[in-house]
Amino acid sequence: MAEGLIQQKPDDNKQMEDLGRDYFRELLARSLLQGSSKNNSRYVMHDLVNDLAQWAAGEICFRLEDKQGDNLQSTCFQRARYSSFIAGDFDGVMRFEAFPKLERLRTFLPLSLSDSRWWWKYLSRKVIFELLPQMKYLRVLSFNGYKITELPKSIGDLRLLQYLDLSYTDITCLPKSTSTLYNLQTLILEGCSKLKSLPTNMSNLINLRHLNNSGAYSLEGMPWQLGRLTNLQSLPLFVVSKGSDQPGVREIGPLLHLQGTLCLSRLENVTDVEDARRANLKCKERLDSLVLKWSHSSDTRKTETVVLDMLQPHTKLKEFTLKSYAGKEFSSWVGGSFFSNMVLVRLEECNNCLSLPPLGQLPRLKELYIREMNAVESVGAEFYGECVLPFPLLEILEFVDMRHWKVWLPFQLDQGSGVFPCLKRLSIKGCSKLEGNLPEKLDLLAELEIVKCEELVASIANCKQLRQINIDSCKVLVHTDAKVEFELLESLCLSNISEVMSLQTGELFRKGLSKARDLKINGCEKLTSSLKNEGRLLQQLTCLGRLEIEDNSPLVEELGEEAEELLQLQILELKKCENLLKLPKGLNELSSLQELRIHKCSRLVSFPEVGLPPSLKNIEIRECHSLIYFAEFQIPQFLRRIEISNCKSLKSLVEPNGLFSDNTNHCLEYIRIWNCQNLESLPDGLCHLSNLQTLIIGNCGSLVSIPRLSAGRRPSNLRDIMINECEKLEAFPEDMHNLNSLEGLKIDYRKGLTFPPNLTSLEIWKVKSCKSLWELEWGLHRLTSLRKLGISGKNTRTVSFPPDIVRMEPLLPKSLTELRIEGFPNLKRLRSKGFQFLNSLQSLQLSRCPKLAFIPEEGLPPSLGQLIIYKCPVLKVRCQPGKGCYWHKISNIPKIEIHEANGPGFGG
Repeated sequence: MAEGLIQQKPDDNKQMEDLGRDYFRELLARSLLQGSSKNNSRYVMHDLVNDLAQWAAGEICFRLEDKQGDNLQSTCFQRARYSSFIAGDFDGVMRFEAFPKLERLRTFLPLSLSDSRWWWKYLSRKVIFELLPQMKYLRVLSFNGYKITELPKSIGDLRLLQYLDLSYTDITCLPKSTSTLYNLQTLILEGCSKLKSLPTNMSNLINLRHLNNSGAYSLEGMPWQLGRLTNLQSLPLFVVSKGSDQPGVREIGPLLHLQGTLCLSRLENVTDVEDARRANLKCKERLDSLVLKWSHSSDTRKTETVVLDMLQPHTKLKEFTLKSYAGKEFSSWVGGSFFSNMVLVRLEECNNCLSLPPLGQLPRLKELYIREMNAVESVGAEFYGECVLPFPLLEILEFVDMRHWKVWLPFQLDQGSGVFPCLKRLSIKGCSKLEGNLPEKLDLLAELEIVKCEELVASIANCKQLRQINIDSCKVLVHTDAKVEFELLESLCLSNISEVMSLQTGELFRKGLSKARDLKINGCEKLTSSLKNEGRLLQQLTCLGRLEIEDNSPLVEELGEEAEELLQLQILELKKCENLLKLPKGLNELSSLQELRIHKCSRLVSFPEVGLPPSLKNIEIRECHSLIYFAEFQIPQFLRRIEISNCKSLKSLVEPNGLFSDNTNHCLEYIRIWNCQNLESLPDGLCHLSNLQTLIIGNCGSLVSIPRLSAGRRPSNLRDIMINECEKLEAFPEDMHNLNSLEGLKIDYRKGLTFPPNLTSLEIWKVKSCKSLWELEWGLHRLTSLRKLGISGKNTRTVSFPPDIVRMEPLLPKSLTELRIEGFPNLKRLRSKGFQFLNSLQSLQLSRCPKLAFIPEEGLPPSLGQLIIYKCPVLKVRCQPGKGCYWHKISNIPKIEIHEANGPGFGG
C-alpha cells in the first residue's frame, strides 16, 4: 500500500486493505507464496520463484546481503529503489556504507528472523542521524526491534513517507516534525513500552489509516483532535488523560472505521459522563474486541457505573474485557443476550462488585475468565441468567483468586436441561473459602485444574473425557464410580489432598487411570497408604511414561516393588522424600527409563547395589546432602549426561574400587559437578570416555587434582571445559594442550597454564599476572581461531592492557569478536597496540576497573557493535552521552551501556 501497488477503481467501494488481502490470497492460490510450516503468521517463497522475482525486478531491488556477498551487484545498486536486509544484533555504520549512493531509495526495511519482542537489536546513531536524512524519497521506513531511543528532528523532511514502523524500540517521544508527514498512512508503535506521548499536532496526519500503539503502556494521554483522523482503522490503545482540559474519550467518536481491537485505558479520568456517551461505541460495527480498563488505585465508584453504561459497544462485538472496574454492580448490557457474536469475556480485579453478571445468556460464549472479584461470595442464578440452557457453547471457564467466594450454587434443573454442556476446561485457583462441590454432568470435560482451594470437594465422577487432571491443596477428591475408565487421560497431578472418597478407592489407580501417561504425586501419604491397603498400587499403570513423586517416601519404596510393571516409564523424578535412605533395588527393572532426577532427598545415602537401568541416558542429582558416592557400580552403558549439584557430602563419582575405567560406556557426553565442597577427586577413567564433550567442575573446594583427559593416541572429543572456584586444585592436567578438539575453556588461572591450539572461546579468572598469558608456550597470541576472550584479574600490578612489557605483535588474536576485561583495580589504560589489529571485534565489556581512564588514542575498532562499561567510574564520566571527552569516539557504536549496578560479570 505504501509503495502504491494497490490501486482502487473509481467505482470500487473496497478499502485498500481489503484489496491487498485479495491480492495476497491470489498469490497464495497461484503458489507464488506458501504458508510457513514453522510459523502460521509467516509465508515463504520457493527458491525458483524467488530467482524469477529477482530477475524481473532487475536493478531496482537491492538486498544488503547480496551486495556484501557479490561484488558485481555493487556496480549497479545506485539505481535501486527498494531495499531490505536481515537485521543483525549490532548493525554499525560500516554495514551501510553503500547507502549514501542510493539517493532515490524508497524502502529501508530491516527484516527479523526472530520475534522482536524477545530478540533485541542495536543500530548505530550515525545511521539514524546522518544517513537517514539523506534518503529524501523514502516511502517505507522501519526500525522494528532496534533499541533506538530517539529519532532526528529531520524525520519531518521525509515528506513522501507513507509507512513508519518503530515497533519495540525504546523511544520516549516522537519529534514534533512527525506531524508534518502528511502522506503517512501507517504508523506502528507496537511494544514501545517507554513511549510517553504522541505529537501534539498529530491530527494533521489526515491520511493516517493505521496507528498501532498496542503495548505502549507508558502513554500518558492522547493528542487533541484525534477525531479528525476519520480514515483511521486501527487504534488498539486510547489512554484517557487526567484533567478536564485534556483530550477526552469523546475524541474517538468520529472514528467510525475503527476495527480489530480497541482498549480504553485509565477510564477513571473520565469525569464527564457525556464525554463517554460521545465516544459512540455503539456505532463502531467493525470492532471485534473491546477492553475497558480503570487503574488499580481509582476511587470513582459513582461515576464509573454511569460511565460503563455509556460505553456500551455494538452488538457484533466478539471479545470483551473489563478490568479494575470499581462499581458495585455491572451495567445491564454486560452479559446481555443481544451480544450474539460474543465468544470471549474477561472480568478482572472488579473488587467492589457483589455479584457476577448474567453471562450464561451469551449464546455463543466459548471462553470465560474471571479473576480477583474479591467481593463476590456466591455464584448462582444471577450468573446463569434467565435462559433455558446457560452457557450452551462454553468450552473454557477459569476462576482465579476469588478470595471471598464461598458458595457455587448449582443450576436448577427444573429451569431447563443442564449447564455447561460443552465445557472442556475448568480451572479454579486461589479460591481458599470455596466450599461444596463442582457442577455435575460435565460430560465433555477434558482438563480439570483445582489449586489452593482447601475447602473444595473435587469430584471426577462421570468425567469420562478427562485428559488432564491437576488437583493441588484440595480437601477431598471424590471418585464415586468404580466402573469409570479414563481412557483418554494423559496427565494426573495430585498434591496435598487430605482425603479421597470412593466406593473402591483402589480402582481409581488400578482401572480408572490405567491409560495415564504422566503422573505426579506430591504428599498425599494418607491417600497412597489407603490405596496400598487394597493391593498393589502402581501395577496397572502400564502406559505411564513420566512419574514424579514428591514428599512421599513410602511410594518410592512401593515403586521398587512394582517397577517391572511400568514397562513404558521413561522419566522418573523424586523430590523432597526426606525419609528415603536408599533407592529401591527394583529400580533397575525399569527397562525403558531414560531420565532420573533426584532433588532434595537429604537422607539419601546410596544407589542400589544392583545398579541403575541400562537404558538410562540422563541423571540429575541436586541437594542430596548425605550422598557420598554417585555409584558403587559400573555406570549405565548408554548414560549420556551426569549432573550433580549442591551435594555437600559427595566425595567422588565412584567408590575407590568402582568400575569407571573399563571403557564400557561410549555414550557419556556431559558431566557437571557443582558446589560439592567435599569432592576430593575425579575418577582416573575420564580419559576412557571416548564421547565426552563437556566437563564442568565448579565450587568444589576440596578437589585436589584432575586426571588426564586424553588417552594416548586416541583423540579426545572434549569440546568444552569449565573449572573454577576449586581453591585446593594446584594444577590442571598436563595434557591440556593436546586437547585439539577443545573449543571452549573457562578456567581459573594456574601457574604453567597451557592452552589448546583450536580454542574459539576462552575465559580466565583470577589472573595474577597478565604478562604470563603471553609468555606461555601456548600463549594468547598463538590462538588464531579465538573469537571470545574474557580475562578476570586478581592482581594490583596491571596498569595497562595489554601490559606495556609485552612487545610482540599482534598482541591479541585478529580473530577476536568479543573481549571482556574485569576486576583489575589499578588498570588505567587500554593500549592502542592491543586493539589495532582487531578488525573483527564486535563486543567490548569493561567491568570493575575503578581507575580505568583511557581508551586507545586512535579510538576503538570501527567494527565494534557493543560497548558495556560497568563500575568504571572514571571512564563513565568520560563516556557520558554528549558530554564526555570520549563520546565522539564511541557515539557510533550501536549498543552502549554504562552503569554502576546490576551490570554484567563473569567468572567466580
